Amino acid sequence: MNQDRKPIYSAFLLLILVAALVLACIVLRPFVNILIIGVVLAALFRPIHRRMAGLCGGRKPTLAALLTTLFIFTCIIIPIFFFLGSLLAQGVQSVNALQAQLAATDFNKLFSHDAIAPYMAWVQEHLPFLDIKKLALQADLIDISKTAGQMLLDSGTRVIGNVFVLTMNFLILMFVLFFLIRDGQTMLARLRYLLPLTTDQENRIIRQLDDVSKSVILGAFVIALAQGLAGGVGLFIVGIQPFFWGCMMGFASLIPVIGTAIIWLPVSLYLMLTGQWQWGVFMMAWGAVVISSIDSFIRPLLMQNRSNMSTFWVFLSIIGGIKFFGALGILYGPLVLGFAMVMLSLYAEDYRHVLDEHQDGPAAGCGETPEKAAVAGTDRT
Repeated sequence: MNQDRKPIYSAFLLLILVAALVLACIVLRPFVNILIIGVVLAALFRPIHRRMAGLCGGRKPTLAALLTTLFIFTCIIIPIFFFLGSLLAQGVQSVNALQAQLAATDFNKLFSHDAIAPYMAWVQEHLPFLDIKKLALQADLIDISKTAGQMLLDSGTRVIGNVFVLTMNFLILMFVLFFLIRDGQTMLARLRYLLPLTTDQENRIIRQLDDVSKSVILGAFVIALAQGLAGGVGLFIVGIQPFFWGCMMGFASLIPVIGTAIIWLPVSLYLMLTGQWQWGVFMMAWGAVVISSIDSFIRPLLMQNRSNMSTFWVFLSIIGGIKFFGALGILYGPLVLGFAMVMLSLYAEDYRHVLDEHQDGPAAGCGETPEKAAVAGTDRT
């Protein structure tokens, strides 16, 4: 090719490449979530795939990938479907029972109970503007329970009504997961070939994303399971249906800051208001000491030690991810922030000579190298 035409050729090739990538993104956009979940599951179950490959002699990758996919389907997907179905049924029953109990409770008589009267007197003395007896507490609680019941019914209706869409997404996920398990290493090698980065930089990026995704899934799942079980035990002790409300505590554990308190705190107050103040105090202590301590101690250990992200950044990434991406932001938020942090680390290494020129001495970096200062949040708790 003529040397004078090379710049035009390169520009035209890049233009066509960008156009092709944009069109590919448009085509694959409906499947982005499925692809990301498939990649994470394939990475998470890589040890299982290795065992399956060993059982197959290492010469039948298709069979090993098929067995791994079937394992995920049998042990993960099917139980989730049955669990959600049982949860919806139990939820409707629990909410209906709660409505009936609220309707049968005389709150005026309850506020005059000997165990509650001193607290009511304290409220009237220190908060005279708040007349609890004039509050439509019973009607408000019944309305809230009706709203919750309607939300459960609507959720169940949407699930049943979207059976076709859910089935299609499920089949697509299984299809994607099979090929990612079988050909994932080949795809990754091709991607690494196309990236203009060093092998060490590619390894660090891949390792960071892999650790973050695993820590988020393992952390969220283990914390939800542990807090749901602990909450269910506490509810069983105080005589409240443990399965549904325990599961709600598990889901509530994914909510930053508030967490499971959104369940056990109202339950404690309700027990106190209905005259069961001993059980109410017990439930409040159980929630504050046992249930909350699980989140406070286990979550940082599971997420920080694997991803090298401090609790501060993990917390902010989950909140921002949920706000921007919805429920999947629990995974996407830490992934995005983890990727940004590892890129800052690579930038600090490659441009150390430039960054050093702008340093005014040891005091500017508090004795740290630019590399450490750039990613200090990833190494500190």
